[in-house]
Amino acid sequence: MTGFGVVIPIAPFFGLHVNASATEITLALGAYSLGQLIAAPFWGRLSDRIGRRPVLIGTLLATGLSYALLAQAETIIAIGLVRFAAGLAAGNIGAGFAAAADLSTAETRARAMGVVGAGFGLGFIVGPVIGGLIAGADPDQADFARVCYVALGLALAAALIVAVLLPETKPEHLAPRVKGATRALLARPVLAGLSLATLCGVTAQAVLETSFGLWAHRVLAWGPPETGLNLGLIGLLAALLQGAGAGYFARRFGAARVLVTGYGVYAAGFVVLSFATTYGVAFAGAVLLGIGVGLIGPMMQTLISTAVDQDERGAALGLNQSASALGRVVGPLAGGPLFDSLGPSAPMAFCAVVCIAALGLSWRATRLSH
Repeated sequence: MTGFGVVIPIAPFFGLHVNASATEITLALGAYSLGQLIAAPFWGRLSDRIGRRPVLIGTLLATGLSYALLAQAETIIAIGLVRFAAGLAAGNIGAGFAAAADLSTAETRARAMGVVGAGFGLGFIVGPVIGGLIAGADPDQADFARVCYVALGLALAAALIVAVLLPETKPEHLAPRVKGATRALLARPVLAGLSLATLCGVTAQAVLETSFGLWAHRVLAWGPPETGLNLGLIGLLAALLQGAGAGYFARRFGAARVLVTGYGVYAAGFVVLSFATTYGVAFAGAVLLGIGVGLIGPMMQTLISTAVDQDERGAALGLNQSASALGRVVGPLAGGPLFDSLGPSAPMAFCAVVCIAALGLSWRATRLSH
C-alpha cells in the first residue's frame, strides 16, 4: 500500500503535465480499480482453493512489473492501460484479509483486522509523503519515473516479506465451495447490504484519491508536497485508530455501531472539505476523514468475516473487495466530470451524499444480522 500511495499525489499533476483534463486524469486512475473489480473475486476464490500465500506472492510480483511499465508511460492513455493491468494484480486484498481471519478467533478478529487495516493506513501515511517530496512542486517525466521505481521496489519488498515471513494460513481441512459462491453470497441480505455500503464508501474514497490533488491545486494552490502531506495525515489517523483502537471500540460498542458511526464521521469530513477555502478548514476536514476511515475499515472486515463460514471467507472478502473496486471505478467517473462542469468543490459534496447513503445501508444491514 505504500507503493500504491507513492503514486497518488503525483499522478494528477503528471496528468496536467501531459495536458490531460480532469476527466481524463480521473478516468485513467480509475482504470486501476476496474482491474480490481474484475480480478478480486477470482483471487479470493483461488486463495480459498490453493492457499493465501501463493496468491499474495504472485500478485505482488505482478504489481512490481506494472510499476516498471508505468515508469515508461508518456501519455494519459498509456497510464490508464498500465493502471488497468496493475489493478488486475491488486485484486488480492481479499486474500490478505482472509489470511488475517484465518489467524484469529471470533474474539480477536476485530483487532486482527485492525492491525492489517493499520498497514493500509501506514501505507497512506508514508506513500503520499514520499511521492510528494520526491516529485517536487512541478513534476515532469523524470520525476514520475523515479516515483514509479520507488513503488516497484516496495512491491518487490512486500513479495519477499510474504515469501519469508508468512506461512500458509488456510486450514487444510477446508473444502471450499467455489461454484456459484458469489451468487450465493449476494443472496444473503446482510452481505449484500454491507457490500453496497462498501460500494458507496469507497466511491467517495476514490473521488478523494483522484480529485483531491486537483481540488487542492485549484482552491488552495497546493502542489504535490502539500497534497501528499495532507493525504498522509488521513492515513496517520486511520492507522492509529485501526492499530490501537479497533479491538477496544468493537468490544466496547460493538462492530456494527462503530461502523455506522464511522460513516457518519466520514460524511462530515467531506461536508467540511466542500466548504473549505483555507488550510485550517481543509485540515479539519482531513482529520474527520482520517477518523472515519479508521473506524470503517476493520469493522467492515470483521462483520463480513464473522457472517460466513471458514470456507467462504476468501470468497466473501473477495466479494467485498469487488464492491470496493467497483466504487473505485464509479468514483473517478463521477469526480472528474463534476470537477470540470460544476467546480472543484462539487466532487467533495458528492462524496458527502454517497457516505450518507453508506451510513443508511450499513445501519440496515447490521440490524438484519441481529
